[in-house]
Amino acid sequence: MITLLLSLLSVCFAAALAFPAALQPRQSWTFGYWAHELTEYGCKPIIFIWAKATIEPGNMGNTVGPRLSDGLKAVFGPANVVTQGVDYWGFIETNFYPGGAPPWGIYDMQLLLNAAATCPNSKIVAAGYSQGAALTHRAIEGLPQEVKDKIIAVVTFGDTQTWQDGGRIKDFDKNRTLIICNVGDVVCTGTLYVFPVHFDYVKWVPTATYYLAAKLMDDAVLKPWPNGSFIFPNVTIPTPFPSIASVPQGAEDVPSMPPLPTPQDLEPVGAMSGGLLF
Repeated sequence: MITLLLSLLSVCFAAALAFPAALQPRQSWTFGYWAHELTEYGCKPIIFIWAKATIEPGNMGNTVGPRLSDGLKAVFGPANVVTQGVDYWGFIETNFYPGGAPPWGIYDMQLLLNAAATCPNSKIVAAGYSQGAALTHRAIEGLPQEVKDKIIAVVTFGDTQTWQDGGRIKDFDKNRTLIICNVGDVVCTGTLYVFPVHFDYVKWVPTATYYLAAKLMDDAVLKPWPNGSFIFPNVTIPTPFPSIASVPQGAEDVPSMPPLPTPQDLEPVGAMSGGLLF
């Protein structure tokens, strides 16, 4: 009975996302600790799924998550990106579940990724920090292959499953994965000892943003967004995007990245045809 109910909820959730949605007044930058844009506004060209760190507020947290969301929106324009945080309680104790994340959080992230994959013209990216990185590992490795194929790229920060999973997400393309670990952050070496360096990942947001953006644009060359689905922002971005090599575990130096576009520069200049994204 529970399985049937969850299946029905998943189908209803996915169906709701399929309806087209215009840019709403609040669908802009990531304010506060919460983001439910996928469930509120439906399919957009880019869907960003985020899993916060332990004991961070809301479903986005207050460090890397909102900034990475806004980094993607700065590059592609807020009309083209929906951000959805994973609703899970990231307690300290839930780090000790098998695989480093609680089963209800894994299920919720899988539900979101499965639902996002029903958007026919969307490209999905995902990321997670600390316990949220473990959640990302466990959620993605258990997805059907057809859903994994729709995830363009994944970034993790302070990844508690780096050592356990061999520096990758199991059963997912390593060439679409960037694992970022600060030097001295021993959670990346199979322990759960936390030192101040574990809270110093905001500096990596430009690197992660350009990595995800480059993967998205590479995919768009092969599978372009349909005419009228992408609203071109009035913004200048580096062309080509900076090349991001794999960051070795314990990376000491943050790569020098061009500055991200500033929010005040972003005003849509119109779609290729029509005003709706889908």
